[in-house]
Amino acid sequence: MTTAYNPHILGFLCNWCCYTAADSAGVGRYQYPPNLRVIRIMCTGRLDPSFPLEGLANGADGIFVGGCHPGECHYQDGNYHALVSAALVHEMLVRLGINRERFLIEWASAAEGPNFVKIITGFTQRIAALGPLGKAEGKDPQVLRRELAEAAEAARGRKLRIGLINASKEMMKSRNFSRPAIAELVHDKCAKALEEFTNSAPGAS
Repeated sequence: MTTAYNPHILGFLCNWCCYTAADSAGVGRYQYPPNLRVIRIMCTGRLDPSFPLEGLANGADGIFVGGCHPGECHYQDGNYHALVSAALVHEMLVRLGINRERFLIEWASAAEGPNFVKIITGFTQRIAALGPLGKAEGKDPQVLRRELAEAAEAARGRKLRIGLINASKEMMKSRNFSRPAIAELVHDKCAKALEEFTNSAPGAS
C-alpha cells in the first residue's frame, strides 16, 4: 500500500488579509492540511522574487503567496507589484525545468476563512501529487536546489531588478493587471538578464 506524499509548503501571507483569513479559519475550526508553514509579511508587495526561490532551495516542495484582493491592498498597489515578482519566479522556474505549479499566488480577504481553506487544500493536494521537488521534473533534487539558490542570487541582481522596475512602471501605466499581460511584460523587460541566467545555469532549459 502506497502512502500519499506529505509535502513541505512555505507560505508568505499578507498581514492584513490572507494572514487574518488563516487566523479566522483556525478560530472557526475549519479543517485544512497542516503542511503550510507561514511567514507573515506586511504586504505581498514586499515579496522579493528571491524569497520563493530560496524557499524551494532550502527544502520546500511548494511556495504559496497570499494577499488582499486586487484593488483592496492596504498599501494601494502592493499586490499588483507582487504579480510582477510572481511572474519572474514562474519564468525562472520554467527555465530551470521545474513545474510552475509549485508556486502559487492567490487572494483571500480577512473575512474569507473558508476561501483560504479551499485555496490551501487544493494547493497542498497538487503539490502532494507532484511529490518532492525533482520527482515530477525527473531531475536530481540536490542539483535543482543548487540551481534554485543560484536563481535566487540572480533575482537579487541589478539587471533583473531594473527589468522588474520597468515592468512595474509599464504595468501601472497601462493599467492592465491580467496575469498573462504581466508575464509578457516581465519576459520582455527582463529578457536579456534572463537569457544570461539561463546560459549560466547548466541544468536550465
